[in-house]
Amino acid sequence: MNKKTLKQSVIYKIMDRAIDINKACTAQCRDFQIMVSTMRKNILILRWTTIDISNIDNPVQCYRYECFKTDGTSQLCSIHYADQEEANDFIWSLEPLYHQQYAIDHKL
Repeated sequence: MNKKTLKQSVIYKIMDRAIDINKACTAQCRDFQIMVSTMRKNILILRWTTIDISNIDNPVQCYRYECFKTDGTSQLCSIHYADQEEANDFIWSLEPLYHQQYAIDHKL
């Protein structure tokens, strides 16, 4: 799957989920990307960044992931790694298809 085959309706479904995630996020959520990985066949991956600024002297930034079917239907699962090597392999395998800085109404 490449950027040209990612249908607008799929982007809308996944970004609708991003809006829900953002509303429920206790930290700052941003930088939403729809991605694919050679390690996860026929899966779209929504990756976003959370930034916990509850301790202003030590903000914590993390990537979060959620899996989707190729039609944009959420699988309500995340990505987990067996070890650091597998995590690194996964991160390097990611290819972005769509990027949206903030979870706002993307249909405007």
